[in-house]
This record gives sequence, C-alpha cells and structure tokens, in this order.
Amino acid sequence: MKMQIRCTLLLLAFSIALAVAACGPSQSAPNEISMVTASFSTSTITIHAGQAVHFTDPAGTGATHIICLGEDGTCATAAQGPAVLQDPGFTINAGDQAQDVAFPSPGTYKITCSIHPSMNLTVIVQ
Repeated sequence: MKMQIRCTLLLLAFSIALAVAACGPSQSAPNEISMVTASFSTSTITIHAGQAVHFTDPAGTGATHIICLGEDGTCATAAQGPAVLQDPGFTINAGDQAQDVAFPSPGTYKITCSIHPSMNLTVIVQ
C-alpha cells in the first residue's frame, strides 16, 4: 500500500512539474513588432541568428505599410538582408495580416516603411 501511495505521489509531482514548465515562455516564439498609423512599437530589437520578427498591424489602430530594408522611408536597393525585406519590401494592412521575417545571419539591419518615413526600426541579430 505504501509503495502504491509513493508511486502515486511521484507521478503527481512529475505531472505538476511538467505543467509548470509548459507555462513558461516559449523559446521559439518570434519577437513581435506591432505598428500603428505611422510608427513601430519600438525603434530597436535584438534577436539571435535564426529567429524571426513577427510584424503585425492591429485592426483599428494601423494603416497600410510597405516595410523594407532602408531608412527614413527610402528602401536601400543594395541592402543585404532577408529577401522579403529587399526593395520593394512587403505590404501589410491594418488587421488583415501579419508577416514573420527570419534573420539567419548576425548583423545590424535598418528597416523602414516607404509610406511613413518616420517609421524606422533597427534589428540587431547576434
């Protein structure tokens, strides 16, 4: 009887440990950058090589954006970086989509919106 109780308690402790571990932050979740009418939610983000940035534009707060490698609203035609960000970049509309952009190589990437020149983001990939 004691052995059965001991096994039951060990199984219960193991189950609780697994449940607590599952509640922690996900290591593979992309970093989110949200946009509103004419700004990114931050001006700089640091990630590790291979991680993605999750660009979103929530319904009711955003606008149409064209996101590309560059600065001050100008896409840099010779910029190196993820293909989806190379000139002319990708379009995102408020509330109807999101875009994940993976950064496989370390470096510093300047990102802008060609519609809103004040929208500038630096992605530092370590």
